[in-house]
Amino acid sequence: MVASTNMTIKKFLIQYNVLIIFILLIVASSFISPHFLTWTNGVNILRQQSVYIIISMGMLMVMLTGGIDLSVSATTAVGSIMVTIGITKWGFNTGLGVFVVILIAIGVCTAFGVFNGVLVAYLKMPAFLVTLATSIAAQGFAYVITNGSPIALDSTPKAVGAFTAFGQESDPLFGIPWQIFLVAAIVFIVFFVLKYTSFGRLVTATGSNATAAKLAGIDTVKYIFLVYVICGVLTGIAGVLIASSNGASTPVTTAADYNLSTIAGTVIGGTSLMGGEGTAGFTVIGVLIIGLIGNIMNLVNIPAYPQLIVKALVIIFAVFLKGVTGEKKS
Repeated sequence: MVASTNMTIKKFLIQYNVLIIFILLIVASSFISPHFLTWTNGVNILRQQSVYIIISMGMLMVMLTGGIDLSVSATTAVGSIMVTIGITKWGFNTGLGVFVVILIAIGVCTAFGVFNGVLVAYLKMPAFLVTLATSIAAQGFAYVITNGSPIALDSTPKAVGAFTAFGQESDPLFGIPWQIFLVAAIVFIVFFVLKYTSFGRLVTATGSNATAAKLAGIDTVKYIFLVYVICGVLTGIAGVLIASSNGASTPVTTAADYNLSTIAGTVIGGTSLMGGEGTAGFTVIGVLIIGLIGNIMNLVNIPAYPQLIVKALVIIFAVFLKGVTGEKKS
């Protein structure tokens, strides 16, 4: 009976180690800074991590198939740039115009996802190299169409003002940023798709054992292709949200740490680098862990560049922890 109880405790610790780390980090951070455990700071963390969570949902889908996408930072930047260019340069500053330019931005990012998917799924090229090349191409595209300069939105037109208000303001009842509702909807959709649809199960099966999936009649190539397309769509939505939140876009966003943070958050959340294992809920917690670490370092005035070192160490620890718990599971 005691042995059985010990095994149950071990299994619990292995299965929910991400949640345990998350709770311990909150407790420790509340002692480190008196400003941490406040409603304002909590809302600020959620606002800051909104884009990361959206991108991480796409990264999760890709990693479930055993792939990776290193182009998410660059394609997200392109998405935000397409919005601001469409509104400021092309005159899409009416209600219908803003809607159209949002679709254009998401469409362009989706095209990058299609490109990645074709090369990885159908031409069997390594995902690491393909998406790295796409990242470089998207960075170049971002700098060319902006001439390397940021583009600011004029919020005077009513439609543009409403667009920026979505990313900058909160609901009047609870003070929750409007963008959080969008993030919650995306997370719920991904959670539902992965857990309760045949598409989600087949994506996971593709990453678990591609050979067995093929023998079972699953078109693994199609599912690998589709997850890159979905990732492209989600980076487009993230880019639109950046333009809405900042009221501007810049090609410098291509150098943001969306790649590092979303991969780290997804791995910390329990997603296997080999594919076939991962959940939307734990991925969100993994991303929030990265956000909490960054937030507490900001509160204690640690400079930005050392924070990158800490994040790199966190990702190494996450991979190590995943390897250890993976061995225990087997």
